[in-house]
Amino acid sequence: MERHHRLLPLHTHTISFRLTALCLLISLLISVCSSGILISHISGLIREENESYLNNLLDNLTSGIDTTIYNASQINRMLLNHVDIQNILIRSQHPDYSVQDFQHDREQTAIIMNSLSVTEGIFYTSFHAKDGEYLFDGGGSSQPINADLFSDPWILEHKDEIDKRNQFLITPIHSPTIFYGRFQSLMIVRPLKDLVSKDVIAYVVVYADSSEFQRLLKRNLQSITRVTKNSHHGPVLSIRLTDTDQIVIASTNEEEYGLPIAKLAPPDKLLSNRSSYSGFTVYIEPSPTYLSHSLRSTLIPILGIVMVILLLFGALTIALLQHMLFPLKRLTSNMQFVGLGNFKLRLDEEACHDDDIRELYIGFNHMTEKIDNLITNVYEQQLVLKSAQLQSLTYQINPHFLYNTLQTIEAIAEVRDIPEVQTIATSLAQMFRYNLKPENFVPLSDELAHLKTYFSIECIRFRNQIKFDIDIGPELYSLSVPKFILQPIVENSLTHAFKGSQHSWNQVRITGETVSDQTLLLYVSDNGIGMDSQRVEALNQNLSSAASSQVLQAKDSIGLANVHQRIVNCCGMEYGLSVTAWVEKGACVTIRLPYLPHTDS
Repeated sequence: MERHHRLLPLHTHTISFRLTALCLLISLLISVCSSGILISHISGLIREENESYLNNLLDNLTSGIDTTIYNASQINRMLLNHVDIQNILIRSQHPDYSVQDFQHDREQTAIIMNSLSVTEGIFYTSFHAKDGEYLFDGGGSSQPINADLFSDPWILEHKDEIDKRNQFLITPIHSPTIFYGRFQSLMIVRPLKDLVSKDVIAYVVVYADSSEFQRLLKRNLQSITRVTKNSHHGPVLSIRLTDTDQIVIASTNEEEYGLPIAKLAPPDKLLSNRSSYSGFTVYIEPSPTYLSHSLRSTLIPILGIVMVILLLFGALTIALLQHMLFPLKRLTSNMQFVGLGNFKLRLDEEACHDDDIRELYIGFNHMTEKIDNLITNVYEQQLVLKSAQLQSLTYQINPHFLYNTLQTIEAIAEVRDIPEVQTIATSLAQMFRYNLKPENFVPLSDELAHLKTYFSIECIRFRNQIKFDIDIGPELYSLSVPKFILQPIVENSLTHAFKGSQHSWNQVRITGETVSDQTLLLYVSDNGIGMDSQRVEALNQNLSSAASSQVLQAKDSIGLANVHQRIVNCCGMEYGLSVTAWVEKGACVTIRLPYLPHTDS
């Protein structure tokens, strides 16, 4: 091919121009994005370093505060679960409890507290009666200034909530102003309850000096100041601890105690960590951070590199597109043939010298081959499915008929010993033998013989009140029909046609004829109660729906729908059943089958 045919002009409506513009636009976007990433990466390094340090600090502060609360809770739980202390508290509620008993129990409590090593450190303990009255404390000597646990209005207001919980935490902002000295205490209250009535007997209270939180925050602020003294990050302005109501209970600025955190700083200026154990939150308010001045000196080289990349990429794009578009155009034209249904089409992979395009050719050939194979496999699978459905439907037997027949045999055998029993048993054996044959198609004579065997049982069952008549010419006996198509229709007539019939005799009649040596018509008619035109129309509509269904539901596994679908599956949509009926004059089911002489293959 000549060179001027290979070079495609870059008009605005050509794929060459559009791909070139797209590639240049992509390169521009990549350059801008990469420049932004480089700039943001430098500032991100500084920001991440600062945030990582402060997040570790938040974790350490939260852990230290939770440790204090956890230790107080453990002391409270240890005392409340101590059997001797429980006995002392229960005994103190007795009306005959004397002063001597009180002195003895107070000393005993002090001994227990010393043995448990819970009287030292920042924790204090007191025991109160069920009405909140002070009994004694863990030291056995001192006494709180507020002798009544519920003297504080806030604690009295939450008394019911304290009684319901196994443990209740009272934050420093809600604890009494003065208790065991001049400090705001963190109180953990646990009620002792009667095992039977669940009534509160007494309270065990552990107080922790919340000023420990204040010291913890200030120590960490001093360490941060030393670390960031000569750093461009700037110092941390404030560290605060809030309770579950977001009220400051400790701060590096003591004047902030008792204030809502929302009034001190906007949320976007704060780093926070909420404890899942206590519900307290630690806030850190850092100063703004700035990017390094070296960012400006790197901006110009970055932009220069971006421009060079753009120029090189544009030149390479124009050259590569000219080389790529010719095989792509060939691939596009072949895809159009595939769209028209030519799945046998294959591209010459060796004629393509570009590895990427060769991969496309290989994928195209693989795709067309797969589609071709899938079409063949789906067609074969549909044939297998239809054959399996036909085989499955052939072996279906109405269990109600078997139960009724067996009950008839049992009843006759029990009442009287007559030859009918042998007739029923012999007929059943013949029917089972016929049903178990593997053939899907049988001569009409075999199907009629099977129907006569079925008649012999039904005549005994209905005590000869129903007459069966087969009027089919012998010339039709050799025609091939699907097995087991007459009995379900006759059984359907016995089930529905003669209920409430006013006739003195009932009859089921089987007839047949051929149409132009192309079609065999079999008729199953009765003189039963018949049906109105609406029911007949609905029944024929159901038969049409059953023919289009892939699989019969369980409720449709017998009867007319079964036979109709089997005939459609094995013979075609133009064959099957149709129903005509008249009120009080009976009904007739027409079976349309292909004219097929039977062979022994």
